[in-house]
Amino acid sequence: MKEKKGFTLIELLVVIAIIGILASIVMVTFPGATRKAKDARIMSAIAQARTIMVYLYDRDGDFSNFNCDNEAENLDDLCGDIAKNSPDASEPVIATGTAPDGNPSACIYSPLNSGDYYCADYYSGKADVVADPTATCFTGGDGTCGF
Repeated sequence: MKEKKGFTLIELLVVIAIIGILASIVMVTFPGATRKAKDARIMSAIAQARTIMVYLYDRDGDFSNFNCDNEAENLDDLCGDIAKNSPDASEPVIATGTAPDGNPSACIYSPLNSGDYYCADYYSGKADVVADPTATCFTGGDGTCGF
């Protein structure tokens, strides 16, 4: 009896079919993972901007330096990172106003790739996903996310 050396054609076809099935599963889930990763970067940048917002208010007593042009506090880098990962490539919206308690407040939000928005404000001290922050967090609004 001859010794068997190598693989048969059927064995090779089965292995190639299994690899093809696994590759197709990975390719289907990859775009969703990319969107989630971009949303995580936006959320992280907005949370960092909220920390800078608190620092600037504690230092200056107002939000006049809380804008995307502020290179000294690295807000311009954070705004650029948010724009790079947002679905419409826009910088985040930064707004100031008077909170319901009469004190000044500021908020920052950006659209997420999931269709929601991520918003952080000084008034509540929170950062979270919201359906539509435009009702309150805009220039002339109250500077809160409406949590």
